[in-house]
Amino acid sequence: MKLNAIRRNRIVNTSRIIREIWTARSISRVDLSRRLDLNKSTVTNIVGGMLESKLVLETTEGPSSPQGGRKPVSLEINRNYGYILGFEIRPESYTVVAVDILGDILFSRTESINIDSKNFRSLFFELQAGLEEELNWIGRPLIGIGIGVSGIIDAPNRIIKASIPLKFTEPFDFYNEIAIHSKVPIYIDNDANTCAWGELTFHRTQNLKNFLFCLIEFRDISRSKAPEQTAIGIGIALNGNVYYGRNCSAGEFRSIYCNDKKNTGQVSLDYPRDNPIREEPEIIESFIREISQHLALFVNTFNLSQVFLGGDLGPHMTERFRTILNEDISKNWPYQERVDCEVRFSTLGDKSVAYGAAGLVMNRIFIDLEVLEAEDVQRFGSLELIGNSAL
Repeated sequence: MKLNAIRRNRIVNTSRIIREIWTARSISRVDLSRRLDLNKSTVTNIVGGMLESKLVLETTEGPSSPQGGRKPVSLEINRNYGYILGFEIRPESYTVVAVDILGDILFSRTESINIDSKNFRSLFFELQAGLEEELNWIGRPLIGIGIGVSGIIDAPNRIIKASIPLKFTEPFDFYNEIAIHSKVPIYIDNDANTCAWGELTFHRTQNLKNFLFCLIEFRDISRSKAPEQTAIGIGIALNGNVYYGRNCSAGEFRSIYCNDKKNTGQVSLDYPRDNPIREEPEIIESFIREISQHLALFVNTFNLSQVFLGGDLGPHMTERFRTILNEDISKNWPYQERVDCEVRFSTLGDKSVAYGAAGLVMNRIFIDLEVLEAEDVQRFGSLELIGNSAL
């Protein structure tokens, strides 16, 4: 479905205004007009639709002028407007979070489940229906769902191209099989990429641009039947957007030290399959050092500002990782000037992917309306998501 030029332009302006209000947290109409170089009548018209749909609220800030008159009126996003579900789906379990539209977590759960390519569709709809009913207590509507899974995901077209853990050996058209049948927009991406989206979206006031998010997970192979204990994925953000690469496989990681005949996993470590490697300090130390060497190369080659580490990392492991990675970044840099790269950690631990998946939806709905599929715009319209100003 094509959107005509006038309507598309209206959606672009709506997107820009929502983005500015959401980023600033509180801003006046006058400041919106000035920052976005839009005439005041355009801003007033679009904001009027947002106020009518209760996506945006008016607040008064500060005292009146010495001459009296009305107090300054500012605009802010209404956190009670709706909530978003973010999922991480693994072969043996799922984690889900419900967040409000300012990013605060309202609910979270991790639960065992056996899911793969054969039952993915039916189990997802079952989970969605059950959670919507259970979360009636939130008292606001569900407005979108995000999903993070391991594998090669064509996120723009919503296609699972391949996933070894979930046993997708042939492309799965997530959009036509699942998303198009939902009353709310549903998006899917690689798990590490969703983490990168989460940082971009929920840390919007920090103006993040160029960074890596390294997601590290340890799996119980006796329960999940995963081929390896360790899973490493890298989400790459360049110029404020997640980078997918030509075939949507950017961020797929395998150590350069791997020997095809000896190492079947992503790193070159030789460790017993039956013992959890997190209980082996020497193996963990070697694991951290091998990953750090690769990350340091990326940091210095692409002049990155941050590296985020997330996943199944305990306090001791995170601090050791920071120390070693900072050392490797310095060792890998030939000039006297210090490398200005901050090593940071996701505070959400094993919820990083699910929270990031919610961030992906937030980015699509409130920041990048102009890149939406027309069908999703219609879906938003049925929820009065952005009011008559855009639709």
